Amino acid sequence: MKRSTKVKIGVGVIVAASTATAVVASGKLIEKARHVSNRCKVKRFVSDKFDGSETLLAIVDKLSDEDLDNIMSILDKIKSGKKRVSVYGDSIKDTTEDLKDRLMDFVDKVM
Repeated sequence: MKRSTKVKIGVGVIVAASTATAVVASGKLIEKARHVSNRCKVKRFVSDKFDGSETLLAIVDKLSDEDLDNIMSILDKIKSGKKRVSVYGDSIKDTTEDLKDRLMDFVDKVM
């Protein structure tokens, strides 16, 4: 085999290995950034809802990344449930007002 072919194969292997390393490293970096973002979101939630309780903020600092992922999942479920309740609440309010109007019309007709 020619020397130039060996060099090309070697360079190709180095490029492939460095690309794979870059992909793995960037994936880990993105995952780490997501965990840092989740930690900040939970701290902001604690600050807003619990008046910045130092005890709770210290607990958030000690939580693992998996625990923070679980908390974020719970908060997302609460948020979506809150939206559904508000939609149903508006519908019930409109229906109640409509029923009230019909009842008042009926009472007016009877009297």
